[in-house]
Amino acid sequence: MKVKNFYKIGIYDRYLSTAGGGERYSCKIAEILSENKNYSVDLITDLYADLDIISKRLNLNLSSVKLKIYPFLSDDYAKKITSNYDIFINATYLSSLPAYAKRNIYLCYFPTPFDVDFKFIHRLLLFLFRIPAVWLYRLAEKIISGNNDVRVEAIEGVYDVKRFILRRGSFISSKSIILYNFSKLVNTKNIIRVGLKNPKTLGAEKINVKLELYKYQHNHQNSPKVNIFDLIFNEDLVILPNEKKIIEIDIKKALKEKVLIKIKEDKNQDEIDRDLNLSYDNFILDKNQNTFFLKIYSDVFLPRDRDKESPDTRCLGAVVYNEQKINFVKKFLLKLVGFIPLFLITFPKNLDFLNTYQKIISISQYSYTWIKKLWSRESQIIYPPVDVENFYKIKKEKIILSVGRFFPEHHNKKQLELAEAFIEIYKENIDILKDYKLILVGGVEQKSKHLEYVEKIKDISIGYPIEVLTNISWEELKNIFAKALIFWHAAGMGEDENKAPEKFEHFGITTVEAMASGCVCVVINKGGQPEIISDGVDGFLFSSWEDLKEITLKICSGKIEIRKISEQAVIKARQFSSIKFKERLLEVIKNEISYII
Repeated sequence: MKVKNFYKIGIYDRYLSTAGGGERYSCKIAEILSENKNYSVDLITDLYADLDIISKRLNLNLSSVKLKIYPFLSDDYAKKITSNYDIFINATYLSSLPAYAKRNIYLCYFPTPFDVDFKFIHRLLLFLFRIPAVWLYRLAEKIISGNNDVRVEAIEGVYDVKRFILRRGSFISSKSIILYNFSKLVNTKNIIRVGLKNPKTLGAEKINVKLELYKYQHNHQNSPKVNIFDLIFNEDLVILPNEKKIIEIDIKKALKEKVLIKIKEDKNQDEIDRDLNLSYDNFILDKNQNTFFLKIYSDVFLPRDRDKESPDTRCLGAVVYNEQKINFVKKFLLKLVGFIPLFLITFPKNLDFLNTYQKIISISQYSYTWIKKLWSRESQIIYPPVDVENFYKIKKEKIILSVGRFFPEHHNKKQLELAEAFIEIYKENIDILKDYKLILVGGVEQKSKHLEYVEKIKDISIGYPIEVLTNISWEELKNIFAKALIFWHAAGMGEDENKAPEKFEHFGITTVEAMASGCVCVVINKGGQPEIISDGVDGFLFSSWEDLKEITLKICSGKIEIRKISEQAVIKARQFSSIKFKERLLEVIKNEISYII
C-alpha cells in the first residue's frame, strides 16, 4: 500500500485579525506545522488579515502559511472550508462549526455557553427569526453561486469579503486581488464591473488607484510548468472625497487591445506568482473557464494619522464594490442578508457538532475540568506556547503593567477596574506610589463597544499616571515587560466561578510572558492562573481587590523581598515554553496522521 506523505492542514480562526492570545495559539500551530515540507498549511478566516502584520504583532514566521478567506454564507459553509483537508483544526473561540476533513481537532479555550452574551432581545430574535434567516442565507448562496456566467471571488486585500460578496462596500489594503471566472467568452456578457469609492470618513483629499487585469493562461498537458499572464487592461484613477467610480472592462475589447506581457522564467515571475497566488492548490479553476485576476493598487491611509487616539491600525485604501449586474430583487436580497445577525444562523441547537471531531484539545487543567463537566467529553491538555526565550530583563522601573485585549464582554480583562483600583491606592498612598505609573496594554477591535470601553478607561484616568496603549508592536510590548516591576491580572474578579466560569482567565499567556521578563506577578487566584503561579514563591495570588492593593503596596514599599521571586518566575516560565508546546503538538499531529490512509 502506498503511504501518503503530503498532507493538507487547515486551521480555522475567525478572529485572526484581532491578533489576541487565542490567535497566537492558532498561528503558532500554523508556524510549527508549516516548517514541515510535507505539510501544506492554510489559515482560514472570514475577515482579511495581513499575515505580515499578524506575524510582526505576534512575533511569528507565517511566510509559508497561506491565507484563505471564507465568509459564512450558507449551511454548506462547513463542508466548503473543511472537506478538502487531511487535518482540520478549529481554533475559533465559541465555534459550533462541524468538520468534514479526514481527521478533525477542536481546540477548546473554554466550553463557554454559546448564549453567554445573550440578552432577552437575542433570545426573542432567535425564536422569531431563526427559520426565515436560515432561508434567506440559503437563498443568498443560490443567488451567488447560481450565476453560471461568472464567478467572482475576493482573494487578497479586501478586508470584509462578506460585505463585498453581498454588494456592500469593503475597504481594501494597498494591494487587492479579485478573481473573475467566466464560463465562456461571448460578445455581450463578458463585462467586469467594479466600483471604487473614496469615503468621506477616510479624510483623504484624493486616492490614487491603479487597475491591472490579467488573463491566466491554463497550461496544457505536457507543456512546461510555467504560468503565462496576459496583461490585457490597465488604468490609473484619481478618486475625490465621497466620489464613487464604476469601471467597466469589456473583456473582448481588452483582449483585442491588450498589452501582451508573456512572462516566462524572468526575474518578475516569482513576484507575480506570489502576488496572484496562481496555483491549482489555491483555487479550483475549471480548465474550460476563462480566468482573470484584477489587481487593484490603492493609496492607503492610517486612521491614526487623522486621529492620534484611534486604535485602528489598519492601512485603509479605497472602498471596493462588486458591481456585476444582477436584477434589483436579487441585489436587494443580498443587501438584506448583510444586515442579518450571524448568531441567528450559527447558534447551535445542541452539541452534536462535537461528534464530527476526533480529538478535543484543552489549554489548561481549568479548561479540561470544565469541558468534562459541561460537555461530558475528554480532552488533551496542551498549554499555550510562550516564546519565553525572547523575553528579557533590564533595570526595572516603577511600572505596574497589565496586558490583555480591550473589550467589555464576558471574559474581559477588567482593565477599567484595575484603573479604578490604581487610582484608589494612588490617592491614599501618594507617598509610596508618587513615582509609579500604571500601563494598560492590549489590542482592540474596530467595534463601537470595544472602542467605547477604551475611551471610558482613558476618561477616568485623566489626572493620574495611567497610560493606555492599544495595538502596539511586539517589540514595544517586550520592552515594556522588561521594564515593568509589577504585573497585574484580574480577569474574572468579582464574578462567580460556579455560575460563570468562562469569565475567568482560561490559562494566562501574558502572566507567563511577565514571569519570563522577571516581573513580580500579582494575579487573581482563580481560573488558570493558579496553574502558573505558586503563591509567595514565583509570584502572588489575590482573592479580593483589597488583597491586590495590599500586596502591591508591600512590594512598592519594599516590605517584600522581590529579587528571589523574580528569579523563580523566570525559571518557572520555561515550563510553558514554545519548545514544550511544539513537542506536544507534533505528537498529536503524528497520531492523527496515523489514522489517515
